[in-house]
Amino acid sequence: MKSPLQLKENKLVCSSVLKRLIPRGSVVHCYPFLTGDAELELLHGGRFVVGHTSKYVVYEFWRCLMTSPSRVAAVVEHFAPLEEARIFYMMQRKWPEYKDPFMRSGLFYLLNYHSSSGLISSGKFVKRPLSPTALMRLKNFNPPNFHVEFEQDEDFENIMSKVENDHYVLMNLGKYHFDILEGGISTGYEEARISHKKAKAFFKNTDRKCILVYHYHPRLLREYKGSNITLVNHNAQIVTDTSKCREVIIANF
Repeated sequence: MKSPLQLKENKLVCSSVLKRLIPRGSVVHCYPFLTGDAELELLHGGRFVVGHTSKYVVYEFWRCLMTSPSRVAAVVEHFAPLEEARIFYMMQRKWPEYKDPFMRSGLFYLLNYHSSSGLISSGKFVKRPLSPTALMRLKNFNPPNFHVEFEQDEDFENIMSKVENDHYVLMNLGKYHFDILEGGISTGYEEARISHKKAKAFFKNTDRKCILVYHYHPRLLREYKGSNITLVNHNAQIVTDTSKCREVIIANF
């Protein structure tokens, strides 16, 4: 299933490769869950996807969309398309202050749609018409075997400790920031704090089947030497030439 949200700058293309690694019918726990651009593709083949997020605004968007997609779409249709940059940047600052969750969720979608990065609280304004296809996808959102959980604990080691041993753990970690391993990185209401040092420790020590997905960085090949590493180019093809690599899939099985 194609996600209604788009993470433009860091969009993953490797979902077809992930489907080969994760058998049909498997349960997949995903953290940190945001746009679901790769994760929701795993629903094909009868997989059950559980998105975990420590950001309430992300949980709220997906819950509202699954509860009443027509109400979220009505908010989008009321404001769309955004014509002026000043309105967009004002919404970026103010959208969490609206009291109604469906209003916040509609603005969440609209800001994602017009953001150059796809992030809600950041990104430059992109003027574009509201696609009828995108609006229809929003209105008809009703995925099978999909669930979202809000985690008050930001420590994913604690979160994933609840995962059953025969389930898969998928961590979409984006860019590798080796210079801030200790503190992690977080910049917006919707972005989870990530410690790559802790991710590595969890990956090495867990007895669960774990997959890390990163945008390519040469350090990853050294950090995870000996693991099952797959390099993927921008066309979602497996490659061996690192100069053509866009994403890195690292598995402990």
